[in-house]
Amino acid sequence: MGGSMTDAVNRNISYMQDNSRFNFRVAGIVLDADRVLLHQAKQDDFWNLPGGRVEMNESTEDAIRREMMEELSVSIQVEKLAFVCEDFYEYDGKEMHEIGFYYVISLPEGHSFYDEPEFNGLERDGELTFRWFPIQETEQMEIYPVFLRKELVNLRDASSIRHFIQR
Repeated sequence: MGGSMTDAVNRNISYMQDNSRFNFRVAGIVLDADRVLLHQAKQDDFWNLPGGRVEMNESTEDAIRREMMEELSVSIQVEKLAFVCEDFYEYDGKEMHEIGFYYVISLPEGHSFYDEPEFNGLERDGELTFRWFPIQETEQMEIYPVFLRKELVNLRDASSIRHFIQR
């Protein structure tokens, strides 16, 4: 993609209105046997799924491919859309309204990340920590959006896309 980082930032579908921020987000669910890959930003005390903001005129599938390339320098395979969530929460003193598309994705077979229990991402000067967690532990963890705590455990049994509205 051409352009500078400033161009990419300006293309994100995210904007402020008064003290509220809207985000159009995409996230990837990477499963490996009984584990799921989560990430945490340096300033946060919770975990979430890797991903980021969708850019203008970009499909959500293209967005998750781009985000994983930016964060981990890896080409992923998009398996299926699992969840859509309308999420309303407070973060960093702002009221947040986020629409999120959550895809089951896979890393290339045999990739070294499957063998590393924890590693840093490339984006934002390595301030993202990636870690594998047993799926069964997610119900008791600080993971956002909250619906993921239960739904990650049941994901393998789900056959259709699930929609959540969370306040």
